[in-house]
Amino acid sequence: MVPESPDQLAWSSIVTNARRHPRSTPADSVLTEVAEAVRLQEGPPGVRSVLRALRRLAPASTKELSRATGLPVPIVAALGNELRRRGLVTEARPSRLTEAGADLVARLGMDLVLDATCRTCDGRELVIPEVLDEAVTRLRALMESGPAADMTIDQSHCTAETKVRRVLALLTAGALPGGSLLLIGDDDLVSLAVAVVGDVLGGPIVEQVTVVDISPEILDHIQKTAAGLGTRIETVQHDLRRPLPAELHGRHDVAMTDPPYTPEGARLFLSRAVEGLRPGPAHSVFFSFGGKSPDEMLEVQREIMELGLVTNGYVRNFNEYEGSGILGGVGFFQHLLTTTSTASRQGEFSGPLYTGDKRTRQREYTCAACDARIRVGPGARWTSVAALREDGCPQCGKGPFRPGRLVPA
Repeated sequence: MVPESPDQLAWSSIVTNARRHPRSTPADSVLTEVAEAVRLQEGPPGVRSVLRALRRLAPASTKELSRATGLPVPIVAALGNELRRRGLVTEARPSRLTEAGADLVARLGMDLVLDATCRTCDGRELVIPEVLDEAVTRLRALMESGPAADMTIDQSHCTAETKVRRVLALLTAGALPGGSLLLIGDDDLVSLAVAVVGDVLGGPIVEQVTVVDISPEILDHIQKTAAGLGTRIETVQHDLRRPLPAELHGRHDVAMTDPPYTPEGARLFLSRAVEGLRPGPAHSVFFSFGGKSPDEMLEVQREIMELGLVTNGYVRNFNEYEGSGILGGVGFFQHLLTTTSTASRQGEFSGPLYTGDKRTRQREYTCAACDARIRVGPGARWTSVAALREDGCPQCGKGPFRPGRLVPA
């Protein structure tokens, strides 16, 4: 008989421990109670994912847990507070499981800690080669001199590294070099990333880039910066609530978009991308989006299917954003392909488009400095936590603020 290796012994110990602590009704009921207390759309599985992440990452910040679970930062924070009230998570931050929390995890059969994520790319599937380090540095400088993010529409800019990774994704998929690239919205300045990467590598990597955006400030920055980089960039100021101008229809080989993070935003921006692509199957659309609840993501995937697009690739946490606190600063990157059924039927759009437009309930925030509780959202003094941070706590003038439960309708 061959002796068991240390890894096999460890695995055997974990399995044995899980058998000693089978899933029990009391343990499962804790998950249900916590989920109900914070009105978690993901239910008990969402609570389970946070406990599992804490077991694996501890000590872990709220942002780290958000990235690991895909749950928004305010939701993770609310879950953390509820778990603390039950003595399952330490009061000290970054968070750890208490002895009672660790016992709950064991009784739920979640003792195994096994992380197979690639340590080189951190699960993003792409690594920026050293030759493009200069591109990252130059893009950081271009970001600093460019237009600021518009916080009124929950806008945030992706990092310089993400810009370069998006260009690498285009190259890896064979969408570049050559051909024409359509950018539906470009507050992330991907057009300049394409131009800078080409400049660093010694020549253009695309025949033409077309940027369609409503912001004259963004378009002006792109035009002024692109001069001398050697890449042909056409900018078109246009409100994407209306169909693309006729001269842009059916003339591009590949499209990319990072729309407002609502199902309506996904449908609208992807529809405009489809309008601008050449007819026929196998044209690429690269689509960036933020993590949402399963029901919301089902809506987004339905919009994709209704456009006749199919998924060719998906990388979670591919995109990193500056100042995107609610989503943990990350979002996914999806490679879509057109089919013989692909068509845009989207006319003019007049409904709510941005996340802020769709908020219908207030959330309670607690000031970390004085424990004051402040309501934020529609009808409140502060309609966004960004506005509250800017003004400071109404009681002590300080902050920061910890998100709590949604206020009942």
